[in-house]
Amino acid sequence: MDEMIIHTDRSPRLHPSPLPVGHIGFLPRKRYHVRHGFRSCNFSFILSGHGTYAWQGRTHAVRAPCVLIQRPGVPCDYGPTGAWDELFLIYPAATEPALRACGFIEPDRGFWHLGANQLPALILDLQRLCGQTPLPADRLDRVCERLVLESLLAAKADSAPGDAIARIRAQVEADCLASHDFPALAAAEGLSFPHFRRLWRRAVGQPPERFRSGLRMALACRMLVEGDQAVASIARTVGFPDQLHFARRFRQLVGESPTAYRERCRASLPLDGASPRPNSAR
Repeated sequence: MDEMIIHTDRSPRLHPSPLPVGHIGFLPRKRYHVRHGFRSCNFSFILSGHGTYAWQGRTHAVRAPCVLIQRPGVPCDYGPTGAWDELFLIYPAATEPALRACGFIEPDRGFWHLGANQLPALILDLQRLCGQTPLPADRLDRVCERLVLESLLAAKADSAPGDAIARIRAQVEADCLASHDFPALAAAEGLSFPHFRRLWRRAVGQPPERFRSGLRMALACRMLVEGDQAVASIARTVGFPDQLHFARRFRQLVGESPTAYRERCRASLPLDGASPRPNSAR
């Protein structure tokens, strides 16, 4: 598709839609960042490439295919790393209530990713209609509306909330000592942090921070039994600069002090040296 922008805001409608699109454009190999607000409601379909998108005070890495939203009066900062192909739909600010009513715009969602090879038929249909004279504004309104709708449905089908929780949980389990930024991990999956916490607690049974702490304490249990590292050193390794704080927390979770746990578990080691699996550290 070649670079284009068409203006449909003044095209007559025989069957007006509550979501009349004002402008449609395509920018192949776009290389610049946008760092200003808009007076309109925009949907940017990133069809190839990757870059960044600032939302809710954080800068998120985004990759094609995905959809970015810009709303009236909200500062924007987004653009490619190198270059990307961008199809954009611009709606008048007056349509924001209707866009909210149909779920196209939500306060806790600024972008969403799609699976590969989704929506090409609708994009080709849009391209064909944009080349007609006079512009078939009624059809363009409906195709643009369906493009947003199908992108949302495709995103939900491709990445269900349960899958997002499973992916984040796998990251935490793979490296429990890392400083995981749970709000950023949630936002990368298109979830607000409060919604993420509700989904996580429902799936895992405890808050994400407590889950990570449990993994670290299980690691401390293994280190106490399998090595000769000092308790203070183990405490620092698992994120407790203060040995006394670590000992108190360990006793709360395990039921005895780190030293007592080490002595008891080592006394029960089988002759082959294999370490037991403490129930309290599971």
